[in-house]
Amino acid sequence: MNKDETKLDDLNEWINSIKSLPAWVKLYSLNHHSPSQINEADDMWGYKYLYLTQEERRKLPGNSKMKSGNVIGGLGQKKYGNYIWEYEKGSGLIKKEVKKEKKIFEAAIEKFNLYEPVDENDKLQHEANKLSLALTWDQLQKALDQIGLKEPIECERSVSLDLPHCKLPVIGRVDFEDQNNFIELKTKWRKKNRPKQDGTSSYSIVKIKEKYIGWEKHILQVAFYYLATRKKPHLVVINENSHHIFTPENCQDLKPENLEKYINKMSMICSNRERIMEKHAGKSTWVEDIIADLDHYFWKGMGDHKVKAARLWGLA
Repeated sequence: MNKDETKLDDLNEWINSIKSLPAWVKLYSLNHHSPSQINEADDMWGYKYLYLTQEERRKLPGNSKMKSGNVIGGLGQKKYGNYIWEYEKGSGLIKKEVKKEKKIFEAAIEKFNLYEPVDENDKLQHEANKLSLALTWDQLQKALDQIGLKEPIECERSVSLDLPHCKLPVIGRVDFEDQNNFIELKTKWRKKNRPKQDGTSSYSIVKIKEKYIGWEKHILQVAFYYLATRKKPHLVVINENSHHIFTPENCQDLKPENLEKYINKMSMICSNRERIMEKHAGKSTWVEDIIADLDHYFWKGMGDHKVKAARLWGLA
């Protein structure tokens, strides 16, 4: 599940208690947008949020890169965070003090090893990630020390943003923040090279571009958190041998006037999806208004779900 997907076991009961929301909110059990949803292609978004239930989404296959990124982020929160917002059954998201522990990396390795790869390629990627884990954690510590957030530092706080022409808010959770700054963390893991003549594969380190060009999806996420908090943005990108901290001072895209422009793109995507939900009112006929591109890399690793989607769109 994405970090910015609301965790509510009694979601339907909660939605039904809000009379002001439009009827299609109850029909699709979808009460908000999120940065990760906005960044998904329409067909993937429709399949996950209009076709699958919340319980089914939780069972979607993950991948080792995502798991490894979560482990690194969790390490950062344990060492540097003072408070973390966590879900507690019956109470929702509550603010908890981070208990300082020893041997947090050893505990993270145990959690890392519990991951079950979805296929052979994912298994090989997971093994490659394990070789990078300690070095990547070292780079994150260097980056966070360099930024120097001031205590108290909060992690995973939910923030929201109302978009023009949209009925639902956008909700997301901040990786790290202090009173005046926030951090959005991205990890880069080794990339599989083309197979050698003997059929074996090797992995190479993904370089971090000093000029953050061609990563509009990441900038959109930063824009959301900036617009929701009005704090100074820090986009931290790390791999196993380097880190780069993008700020308004060294990245043109992160200047306030450029981040402000993303509100229009977010609004266009979300308002169009709301119109689709309103038009089809809980029915699967929404596929008539969304073009499926099952060759897109988003569908890679989706297994049987790609087959189900093909049938849903009448392509199989």
